[in-house]
Amino acid sequence: MRLLVLLLLGLMTFPAGASEQVKTVLLFVPEDATVPAIADLTQGFQRTMTSEGRGSVVVNIEYLDMGWFESTAYERALRDFFLVKYRERRPEVIVVYADATPFVLKLQQELWPRVPLFSVYNDAFLVDTLPQSPYVKGNWADLDVPGTVRAALQLLPDTRHVALVLGSSIREVSAWDYVAREIRDAAPDRELIALTGLTLEELRQRVRTLPEDTVVIVVGFMQDASGQSLVTRDVTSLLHADGSPPLFSVHGTMLGSGIVGGMLMDYGLLGQDVARRALRVLRGEPLSQLPSGALESNQLAFDARELGRFHIPTRRLPPGSVVRFHEPGFWERYRWQVTAILGVGLLMLALIVVLLLERRRRMGAQRLNGVVLDSLPGSVAILDSSGVVLRANPAPSRIEGPDGLPAGKHWVTGGSWLEPFREAVHAGHEGLKGVVALVEDVLARRSHEGVVEFRGLTPDTWFELRARRLERSEGGAVVSLVDVTPRKRAEQEARRAQDERAHLERVAAVGELGISIAHELNQPLAAIRTNAETAQRLLQRTPMDTALLREVLQDIIADDQRAGEVIRHMRALLKKGQSQYAPHDFNELVRGVARLVGTDAQLRGATLTLQLSDAPLSVWGDNVQLQQVVLNLILNALDAVGQCPPGERQVWVSTWRKEGQVELVVEDSGVGLSEETLKRIFEPFFTTKQDGLGMGLSISRSILEVHRGRLQAELRGAGRGAVLRCTLPSAA
Repeated sequence: MRLLVLLLLGLMTFPAGASEQVKTVLLFVPEDATVPAIADLTQGFQRTMTSEGRGSVVVNIEYLDMGWFESTAYERALRDFFLVKYRERRPEVIVVYADATPFVLKLQQELWPRVPLFSVYNDAFLVDTLPQSPYVKGNWADLDVPGTVRAALQLLPDTRHVALVLGSSIREVSAWDYVAREIRDAAPDRELIALTGLTLEELRQRVRTLPEDTVVIVVGFMQDASGQSLVTRDVTSLLHADGSPPLFSVHGTMLGSGIVGGMLMDYGLLGQDVARRALRVLRGEPLSQLPSGALESNQLAFDARELGRFHIPTRRLPPGSVVRFHEPGFWERYRWQVTAILGVGLLMLALIVVLLLERRRRMGAQRLNGVVLDSLPGSVAILDSSGVVLRANPAPSRIEGPDGLPAGKHWVTGGSWLEPFREAVHAGHEGLKGVVALVEDVLARRSHEGVVEFRGLTPDTWFELRARRLERSEGGAVVSLVDVTPRKRAEQEARRAQDERAHLERVAAVGELGISIAHELNQPLAAIRTNAETAQRLLQRTPMDTALLREVLQDIIADDQRAGEVIRHMRALLKKGQSQYAPHDFNELVRGVARLVGTDAQLRGATLTLQLSDAPLSVWGDNVQLQQVVLNLILNALDAVGQCPPGERQVWVSTWRKEGQVELVVEDSGVGLSEETLKRIFEPFFTTKQDGLGMGLSISRSILEVHRGRLQAELRGAGRGAVLRCTLPSAA
């Protein structure tokens, strides 16, 4: 029973949708993203997918630019591009808008023959051209040209001419006969004026010379007769600026650019409707069950500014019309100013009351500030811009002043706070120069805030002084002095303990290398003995071969230097003492450690590969501590590859300069690290070795933090092994 209850609780707390697989929807649109209608359509589609898909849908949008680049070669290039791009990426649903459908149908047959394709045309008869397939479905969102014409004639009943604007792109030219027939059917007793096959300048000239009783229907102008690519809304704004007759359109994105209005397509709403149908398919509903017919996304909408410009009364508007860009009346425009003027009297009265209350509150705050100031630890003083003490809490009598007197003598209201410190500096107390410089900078407004630590006059005492500028027009500063001797002593003890642990770790590391060091020393010592015996035999020859004897003696010297270098390097690592910081070539430090562990790597059957930067890498720090870090990382890598088969025990050591830092990377081909080990690898006493202490990486990270560097562990991309990455500030 308990097990059943726990199982039910687990199911209840399991996050909803955690097992829901992320699916991909691929949306093709025929135009560029800069076309306003396309921008509204894709934004409405993507917002709906994101909000109603609850994070389980990824939308990829492809803009085909077919209005500006139409040719067989262009479509062939697009086909080749998408075949490469999506050959390995299969969407769950394909959505196509308008004229992109024929091209995408061919693409579907080649790449995704069983992926549902949902097409939205602009006319009903085009839907009938779609192939009969369970994987293809079409709807239409009609651009209601007749509805716009009827609305224009209702608003302007004296109209005698209807001018149709269409561009010269292939799609616009092919649509001319159909759109012209719709206008003639909607306005059979008006003359149709064709504004097509024109350059932009010719269009502007023709519109300026149209008869006064003309309305202009702007359906599209994506390209003029000269081949110039355009945006229809920009062309409409240009015609409006030239003082055109009344302009009407079928695109909702045109409202506000100079058109009076019309039966306008709301592309954002269309994108939402299409997205909801695509979501139904994603959730398993077959295409055949989606509703057929038109997607209702049109709306009668008009621009109030244009209605006023052409003196069109609102009573002529068709029922259900929406009027936007309404010019506000006097109260709507100035109600805040009027309200402010009427409220001035009340505001003045309220200000008087507030000022009286504020005065009372300020006096109470001053008393509270005095109590708080007196209760603060250490000594606090408020100084004016010249360094005179305005207010101070009593300094502890055990804190000595710069001249040997109790510090409280120098925190007296009305006295100079800085003068005793300046006198102490002149008397030879150089450690107080930082105090004087900091307070002078803050008082002179060269610095906003600062902290300085200095030794007290009594041996082994430390103080921390903090100065902060007062945010007031007169200037001044707040200065606090705190005895930090206990903290400094604790830091010194911690540092000594860390140095001791680091030294013990180095001793342990060198102890592990005992066999390899003995092997390393054995070679030069054996060579020295052999060369010495050879020299003896040469001395017995008659005549003596002095040239060969000189060469043998030179070999003895070289082998002795080699053995001495190994011993010196080992003694340097075992050295215990105060850290000494100086600039070092990081490459040389790495090479020295590599020489020390080279024989150990050979004995383990491992290959140690150095990939060091060609240029010197200068770093600032203690060479012994930095070598200890490198030694720990390489030894850990050699331990990690010990379980690998012979021939696969690889360790790579790389260095390079990167963005003002020097980086060392140690990689190995070992068994790698688990996620839990990766989280805890730098914890003290945590180890994956049977005989390890778990202090090497912890000490290495502490050493690097002191050197303002960092150490991090990663998994190798190849799937095996680990990467230890060490970064240090460059001293170059």
